[in-house]
Parts: sequence; C-alpha cells; structure tokens
Amino acid sequence: MTCRICADLSNKIFSKKILRKYDVDYYQCENCYFLQTEFPFWLEEAYSTGAISALDVGIMSRNLLLLHKTQNILGKLFSNFNAFSAVDYGGGEGVFVRLMRDKGFNFYRQDLHADNLYARYFDVKDLPVSHKFDILTAFEVFEHLPNPIEEITKMFNYSDTILLSTELQPTRHISELKDWWYFVPETGQHVSFYTEDAFDRIAKKFNVYYYTDSINLHILSREKFSANPFVEEKKAQIKKTILQRIVNKINYKINQNQTFNTRKVVPESLIMKDFEYVKKKLQNDDLV
Repeated sequence: MTCRICADLSNKIFSKKILRKYDVDYYQCENCYFLQTEFPFWLEEAYSTGAISALDVGIMSRNLLLLHKTQNILGKLFSNFNAFSAVDYGGGEGVFVRLMRDKGFNFYRQDLHADNLYARYFDVKDLPVSHKFDILTAFEVFEHLPNPIEEITKMFNYSDTILLSTELQPTRHISELKDWWYFVPETGQHVSFYTEDAFDRIAKKFNVYYYTDSINLHILSREKFSANPFVEEKKAQIKKTILQRIVNKINYKINQNQTFNTRKVVPESLIMKDFEYVKKKLQNDDLV
C-alpha cells in the first residue's frame, strides 16, 4: 500500500476487527512511519450515530484544557485581537467555539458532519466564502482523515496557520493494536496516525513551518515564528517539580480571570454582544 502522506511504501503490521465486524489491515510507512488503515470503507457506518463517539467521554474536559492552552498560544502569536478571527475546523457541536467566544476570541465553527448546537450564527456558513481567518484550529480531527493531504489543502484555504491536536505515535515500532490506546477500533473513526517525521513531510509538501510539543499539539504555518510557541511548555514539562505544579496551580486559580500570558492581552468576553446579536437574528428570522 502507498503512504497517504509521502507516497512511499507502507507495510502491513497487523489486522483488527473494526466496529466489531470488519477485519481491517493497518499499514505503516517505511519512510515517515505514518500509520494508516486500509481504505476506510466503513466510515459512513462509523458516523451513523453522530460525529461524536460514545467513547469520547473526555470531550468536555479536553475542551476546557484546550481552551487554556489555546489562549496561551494565541497570546504568543498575536498582540492585537481587534480584527482577529479564527475557525474551529471539524468543530463538532460548537462547544469549543462557544468557550472561546465567551473568553473574547472571535471564533467560528466549521463541521460537515455535526449540527451546530452551541455556536449558532457563528458558523463559517454565516460568513462570506472568501473570508480568511488568522488561525484555524483542528482539535482531534487529523486522526479521522482518510485523505489528510486533501483535507489539509482545504484547511489552508481558510487560514495560513493551523493549530491542531492529535496524539503522536508513542514509538516507531508498533506491532500490535494493544501497543496504543489511540487506535480505538470499536468506533471505526480513527484511521490516520502520525509521527513527527510524517508532519515534517506534510510541512515540506505545503512549504510551511512545523512546530510541535512532541506529544499532541502541533502548528503548521506559512509564517515563520521568531520562537517555537511550544518551547516554554516543553521546558516546563521537564523541569516542574510536584511543588512547583501545586504553586502554579494556586497562582493560576488566583489569576485566571486577570491574565493568560505575559503580554496581558485579555479580550473582552463576547457573551453579551453575541446574545444581542443572536436575539436580533431571531427577531428577523423564522428560526427559534
């Protein structure tokens, strides 16, 4: 089989039953170590009960964690949010968009497979097709992509910078399904699994820069940043002691409503503005 990232040879490493009914082969690239299933013919069935899997029990805690991390990253990349706009690609039911807007960040949702329940009127469909965003987020999306290069091309049409989350393979030498929890064959939705080598290949293919925390957060950008936005976080993960973590957590609780980065750029919450905006929309539309 051909690797869907670098087009090199991918070898079968194991098979597993998907959705408890289909025997599916998994392949790993000899070059970039990208790991993929055979062509995922079962995807329509995998999403038949909705875009959010019943196994995704951590969705709310993950959104809260990503809310904090995204604020910190945006604070490093941007100094002014007056004309700022962002899109959450594959944004599900709009939870993350609503959370970011509550914090003052002008986010919009995009998703072809889920209903927008929490960010109505703040969807890409509510903006001109030509609208360009300052940044695109794609959290827990890349592992779902049967054709990553094709989908990344669409993402770069929205923005020159992509902030994404997907777990990196824990080792290049995965030989069995049980070696990694992230496969979740029960849902049939995870079909693409990445390494830093694979992301380097993606970056070269699109002529962009790649930044990573080497765990699960990554940036692909046409812009070269003066410093890796994840460097401080990497150092913190290495150097923090248990005591430091406790102290930092206490300080964060005290200061969480005051600042989220050293620049002290804190946008005003959009809750009330959005409330008035949606109220006017409802008064003028037949939607309830």
